[in-house]
Amino acid sequence: MTLWITLRNLRTRWLATLITLLAVALATATALVVPLLTRQVERGAQDAAQVFDLLITAKGSASQAVLSSLFYLDVPIGNLPYSEYARLKADPRTRRAVMLGFGDNYHGLPVVGTETRFFDQRLKPNDPPYFRVAQGKLFGKVYDAVLGQTAQRQTGLKLGDTFKSAHGLEDLSAKGVESEEHNATYTVVGILAPTGGPIDRAVVTPIESLWQIHGQLSPESRGVTAVLYTANALNDLYSVAQQTNARPDAQAVFPGQVFAQLRGFILQGQAAYAGLSLLMLLLAGLTVWLSVHSAGLERARSVALLRALGGGRGTVFGVVLLETALVVLLGLLLGVLLSLGLGQLAGGVLGARLGFSLPAPTLDPALLWRVLWLFPLGLLAALPPAISAARAEPTRNLA
Repeated sequence: MTLWITLRNLRTRWLATLITLLAVALATATALVVPLLTRQVERGAQDAAQVFDLLITAKGSASQAVLSSLFYLDVPIGNLPYSEYARLKADPRTRRAVMLGFGDNYHGLPVVGTETRFFDQRLKPNDPPYFRVAQGKLFGKVYDAVLGQTAQRQTGLKLGDTFKSAHGLEDLSAKGVESEEHNATYTVVGILAPTGGPIDRAVVTPIESLWQIHGQLSPESRGVTAVLYTANALNDLYSVAQQTNARPDAQAVFPGQVFAQLRGFILQGQAAYAGLSLLMLLLAGLTVWLSVHSAGLERARSVALLRALGGGRGTVFGVVLLETALVVLLGLLLGVLLSLGLGQLAGGVLGARLGFSLPAPTLDPALLWRVLWLFPLGLLAALPPAISAARAEPTRNLA
């Protein structure tokens, strides 16, 4: 009986109920969606770069080194001399040293110059290679090219097709400016299986092609933008990093440390955003209180009729509390679903811009506790009108 009366009251006051429900839902979604997206970006970036132990580049910003050399999102700091790569490769502590070269693009997609050892990267020593060829083969000649899955889909290039790269990291033709196209012609020989990482939107070619295109024909003139480095043992990795950082022209960057620093900045932004989220939640709590208060004034006659028909004080008290509980609970559920939907949608858009896939948004108890306190707050707001309704004399409002 109590539930039936509650549902009937909510249907009668459908507009006020809807406004309260939406206020709770929007406040819930506002409090959750940014932390969800932040965690998606953190997990996606770590998953995309965890295959690389150490990144060695020219001296400069560590975050710029990671963004440019691992994610292809920034301008490279500069080039290392080829002799630096040769020194690292010959070091007995080295398990693998892989060259990277940048400077060209094809329709805005980065042309990554490297060597075949690049494709032998593994998450763990006994794991299969992280990069796998879905069609064709790896490059073998200077102007062979292997496309990432996204790059192949965006360009429409197929095995055997040819193309020419342009100077720079940006597609100037998209801005109406004529691109400086190189004369050399690449041939597509392979297409990689999707990884969810930045390589999916890259055009991978032997680094010798970049040297030849840019006139770096002698070893002394050749430049290497970055070196992906793996040591034989963990202590070797740290000793190589320490020695590299002591050199005047090179730096060793641990991607994990860069992510930790960036996460600190993100958390500072989240702290500021948390104030806005709290304000939204308090506004939702105020909306719940106003809804309950106004409903108490509207329900005076219906409560009197209920009491006159034999409804006890406990029934009246339960109806008022149940109305509030249902509205707040439905608003919370709707807000959680809305935040997950927005996180999924925004994650897809953001992942496409960042160049790596973001995992699906997930909620944990710590995030849920940010919004679940609205439920007891709503019940607390409903207590005074519930007690007042239960104590009211039915004859006062039947006239």
